[in-house]
Amino acid sequence: MDLRYERVLHRIAALIGGFAGAYTVLIRLNLGSSQTMNLLEMLTGLLGKDYLQAALHFIGMLLYAGAVFTAVYLSKKGRIDMKLFSMAVNAAGFIVLGLLPADINRCVGLYPTFFMMSIQWVVFGSIGGYASSPIFSTNNLRQTVGALAEYVCDHKKEHLDKAKYFAGTLLFFHLGAAGGFFACKALGIKAAFLGIIPCAALAAVVLVSEYAKSTNDLPIEANEMDI
Repeated sequence: MDLRYERVLHRIAALIGGFAGAYTVLIRLNLGSSQTMNLLEMLTGLLGKDYLQAALHFIGMLLYAGAVFTAVYLSKKGRIDMKLFSMAVNAAGFIVLGLLPADINRCVGLYPTFFMMSIQWVVFGSIGGYASSPIFSTNNLRQTVGALAEYVCDHKKEHLDKAKYFAGTLLFFHLGAAGGFFACKALGIKAAFLGIIPCAALAAVVLVSEYAKSTNDLPIEANEMDI
């Protein structure tokens, strides 16, 4: 797969990840793209004997883990385009998010994001030449700064390329987050429906690329036109 093409896909995926992250923080008061807070709240629920909350967070963890397992399994054994599959899951997830009631349990309100973002991470996290999560920022920031430090030390172009790649991921993630902020301010819960737009854009890029590849793979005679 062409490296530039992979990086375009990764940038759009990071945009989607940023939008979803901002949406869950603003609407559900937690980041639905990772399990750190979910697992901590599950633990504190157990220790505080709030077993209902602990159970809800445990279900959230199972959804996240199950989605990771599903994505990895289908990547190895399935016969579907995982990039299109991820975008279909994302679109369905954004629809569900937009339909959930405002007063639903905060953890339950994160369930769609737990599932869809973990699949996106598996599918898009290792394309473009580096392992870079398109759904949150911590490691991307560390890799950017680390690569810059290495470039300052040895001036190797590969370290500068690495810094640019991870910095680009951060940029597009936060552009998506900014879009999520303004969408949530304007539309509230229904802002989730706008998340379908970049998902459709990424799917369109994949489909156009596959069509172009299939056309180029045709025998020469099939590509020639009678004049």
